Amino acid sequence: MKAAFLVLIAFALALLAAALAPVFKADPGMVQIHFRGWTVETSVLVLLFAILLAWLLIWLLLWLWKMPSDAARRVREKRSLVQLEKGLLALTEGDWRTAERALERSASAHGRTTARYLAAAEAAGGQDAPDRAEYYLEQADTRNRKQKFIVELTRAKIMVSSGQFEEARPILEDLQSRRKKHPQVLEMLARCYTELGEWEPLVGLLPIMLKTRMLDTEKAADLKRQAAVTELRRSRDAESLQSDWRGLPKALQQDAVVVRTFAERAVELDAPELNEEVIRAALKRRWDSSLLPPYGVAGADDASRRLRQCEKWLKDHPDDSALHLALGRICAREELWGKAREHLVRSLELEPTVAGYDSLGQLLERKGELEVAMACFRNALRMNQGRDPKPLPGELARLEAPDS
Repeated sequence: MKAAFLVLIAFALALLAAALAPVFKADPGMVQIHFRGWTVETSVLVLLFAILLAWLLIWLLLWLWKMPSDAARRVREKRSLVQLEKGLLALTEGDWRTAERALERSASAHGRTTARYLAAAEAAGGQDAPDRAEYYLEQADTRNRKQKFIVELTRAKIMVSSGQFEEARPILEDLQSRRKKHPQVLEMLARCYTELGEWEPLVGLLPIMLKTRMLDTEKAADLKRQAAVTELRRSRDAESLQSDWRGLPKALQQDAVVVRTFAERAVELDAPELNEEVIRAALKRRWDSSLLPPYGVAGADDASRRLRQCEKWLKDHPDDSALHLALGRICAREELWGKAREHLVRSLELEPTVAGYDSLGQLLERKGELEVAMACFRNALRMNQGRDPKPLPGELARLEAPDS
């Protein structure tokens, strides 16, 4: 490109000389210079040629003067490019130590070094060296808005990759306020919110992430469900649990996972009476056996209502292990020992579970059958460890134990 430009200039000068040649031939002109007693007379054409020759001579001297430094600069740039390639390849392979050294050497050369310092910062971050990473970030050029954005983005990326979610959050929120639909910013900010359990702002990001096609509808629904579950599990008492439940959208109140979380948290807070109506409504919409264990933990004055409801469900689901477990627990609470024994044994016949063996063991312990009770507890422990249960000693006559 430069050579073509010089050829074009030379061609233009040649045309100009050809056009002016007849003029100077007819009248070459005369130039007279007086200086300190000296007088120089010459034609205009000769003077112009002398000026051009002097300019060329000065240019040649300057080129010869700068040649060593230019040669040294080209050597440095070549070495810098070699180190840059070496550093980027090592960075791609995850060889952080080699990458950092090579990129630092590459960035030591003069010229545009912002990208090289950013890459060196990532390499230092990969070695859990935040001080060195911060040093490289401070060396990067941030004179314009775009460069400053990229430097801050790299800083946040290093923090997120090292698990510093609390520190990365305000940086990413500031970046997101400037570039609302930036994919990397949205992805990292969503991860920070997820790791910190900040579900409300995460849910606020979902519409933007859906618009930018970073999430599909199913993934967004899953995140909303996860947010609701976490919020319910954080409830400190029965009152806050009820408040959090009422604050959920209707669609989430009908989600089986959210309903089960609410029901289990109500039991943990010693307020099982809160979940009876919620579970009953959920099972009316769609049968889900996972909702039955918390339903089997009766409240202060709803055991008989739960017992009647479970017996109604039993007509349609006679072989549901979880339903028999729930019935057994309610019967045990009401001291209907025979029915409790019957349903707990039937539950284990249908599907052996930790909860089933534990509940039956507690029942048998209360009835004085200590040997079989201990066997039940051992089976519960075995299953909790991922091992198969062993046969119980003796025989469990489900219908022979009298109610009392």
